[in-house]
Amino acid sequence: MSQERLYSFFFDSMLAMVRRYTADRDQAIDILNNGFLRAFKKIGDYRHAGSFEGWLRRIMVHAVADYFRHGQGQTKEQSTAEIPEHLLHANDPDQLGYKDLLLVLQRLPPVTRVVINLFIIEGYSHKEIAALLHISTGTSKWHVAEGKRILKTHVSALHG
Repeated sequence: MSQERLYSFFFDSMLAMVRRYTADRDQAIDILNNGFLRAFKKIGDYRHAGSFEGWLRRIMVHAVADYFRHGQGQTKEQSTAEIPEHLLHANDPDQLGYKDLLLVLQRLPPVTRVVINLFIIEGYSHKEIAALLHISTGTSKWHVAEGKRILKTHVSALHG
């Protein structure tokens, strides 16, 4: 498969993954393009041991980590994205759909958002997150606890 076809085929799924890490679409596109560039440079390293998509996701996670580790993700403050009106009147917390969850996640501080995504969604351990982001395991644990606290507050406000 050509690079252009790979890019087109995986664009939407990888962009959706990267968008969980950043509230800014332009940042997400920058990260995505850097990730694809790395993947194309390392395509010879893919050993067919697992799915190609899993291999590509791991590269994208590293692209996200590098982006935030080098301070680029710190230039934007917390998203000021408004919570949609229909969520303010929802009675059932289970009504929170993917797009709605994404909006709530985007309200987290940038590094906390990255750590929450890596730990809860991607399944990384605190040790792996610490190595990836060059932080201590204690700092990783703090970001998870803080992220959960903030998320709980936002979700409770939606349904309280």
